[in-house]
Amino acid sequence: MKQRILTFIAVLALVHISLPVSALYFSWDNQAFANATLKGVKTLAVNVDPPIKSLNGELNNYGVSDIELEKIISLRLRDAGFNVVTAEQARNDPEAALLKLRIRMIISYGAVYSYGLDLSLNQKAGLSGSNNYYSVRTWSDGVFGGTQQTNLNILNNYSMQLVENFIEAHRAQN
Repeated sequence: MKQRILTFIAVLALVHISLPVSALYFSWDNQAFANATLKGVKTLAVNVDPPIKSLNGELNNYGVSDIELEKIISLRLRDAGFNVVTAEQARNDPEAALLKLRIRMIISYGAVYSYGLDLSLNQKAGLSGSNNYYSVRTWSDGVFGGTQQTNLNILNNYSMQLVENFIEAHRAQN
């Protein structure tokens, strides 16, 4: 346990030393922070993280498929000028970022489904003096709400709206 704590402290020290001074700047102006983080992002891997398996099957029955969403999101990003690669290709590319859509659901009282969609961009930050990277969440957007079972397909529309928000934020900064 002691060794793990010492390793953690050493990693934190390395990260702190390797960060540029601008990375330590905090502002309440979220747009200014986002502007500093989306600049130059061109290569993306897309991942859709579905809810637990029991709900994922139910979502498929109502027209919401994590596999189809991943394809549609990738296509839209290509149309917007991004280079979309597989997760395996992204691991070997220091410039590649991960755009991840998380779908979370709870069946509430009265068969109302509470949902949460979170779209986030994770970029690689290099550890100084090595070819190793750690993942940093640099942009995110989300939506949550509730709907009936028969309206679950609105999650597709909301997911794509989050993707459009990402594209707009990227265009504003590049």
